[in-house]
Amino acid sequence: MDVPEGALWVRMPRFIGDAIMIAQAVASVRSLGHDLVAWGPAPVVELFEGGAEPFQAVVPDPVAKPQVFSMATLLRQHQAAGVLNLPRSLRATLAGLLAGSSLRVGWASGLTALLPSHGLDYRKLSGHQMDRYRQLLDRAFPPQGEAHPLVFRPRTTSVQAAQDLLASRLEGAPYATISLGAMSWSKRLGDDRVVDVIRHLDQAGLRTVLLGAPGEDQAHAAHVSEQAPGVVDLTGGTPLSVAAGVLLGARVAVGNDSALSHLAAACGVPAVVIFGPTDPALTCPRGPWVRAVRDESLPCLVCQQGACPVEGHPCMKGLDPSLICRAVDEALIAGVPSSAVAGGREQTIERGLQ
Repeated sequence: MDVPEGALWVRMPRFIGDAIMIAQAVASVRSLGHDLVAWGPAPVVELFEGGAEPFQAVVPDPVAKPQVFSMATLLRQHQAAGVLNLPRSLRATLAGLLAGSSLRVGWASGLTALLPSHGLDYRKLSGHQMDRYRQLLDRAFPPQGEAHPLVFRPRTTSVQAAQDLLASRLEGAPYATISLGAMSWSKRLGDDRVVDVIRHLDQAGLRTVLLGAPGEDQAHAAHVSEQAPGVVDLTGGTPLSVAAGVLLGARVAVGNDSALSHLAAACGVPAVVIFGPTDPALTCPRGPWVRAVRDESLPCLVCQQGACPVEGHPCMKGLDPSLICRAVDEALIAGVPSSAVAGGREQTIERGLQ
């Protein structure tokens, strides 16, 4: 796809959940008539190829961590009108400065406050991550109010690839997804709890599709599959765009506070997101079809620890499965408001029990 000249380049982080929230936040800038380019790690921006809203084009990084001078050269080559750098890395903002871009939106504090043309100190803000992004964007663009979630539609080829992948495995049966991944092990739901949820989904007449990344997620999926035969294990086998196609067809998506939960919610799928060491008030996906689950009785909630110091890791491994199953049932019955879906009518799409 051709990269439009004079576009605003939106820097994407390597963390997929953050990238999805950034895409939702900059949709308001696109609505003002600006062309947007998604620019960042190849596995992340691949999701937005083919003109997926709100982007007109994507530019993947040629290496894992490009140098600032090469980033600046790229901006000059495409005559970028500006840089929207919502991740907390300063490299893209500096690249914009070196490229001579007059519009550089980014986080800054102290001496680094000289880098952006429009900046805020991230440490002085509070509230949900989406609202922080919006406050930063408001520095350069007319205030848009509260950041509402954008319903994301994967490109047609990705949806077709997902359908082809599932056709022989499910033979048309309705399904739910469980996403096993998380940035740290302390955010992962225990495998025994995953099996409990699979058995509940089976009673509801739904097959289960496991999603996740290569490596650790695949090891967890193998252990879960031993206890719950009949699950469809796609961990490590789908690029992000195809995973979005799989999520789009699910009746409900269950996951940790992680990338695929954000992607499921962005696709408008009823989502049940499980929290323990992190705070849903800061990072929970938004939308009336999202339900956050955690054990409110624990005094150690929101510890933000990557390694749990409490024996048994009760917030994730000891979580009462009935809390998750109740949220799943509520999500299935509520369905998705079709007014939130592109082209939808003012009615409720029932994705409930058949």
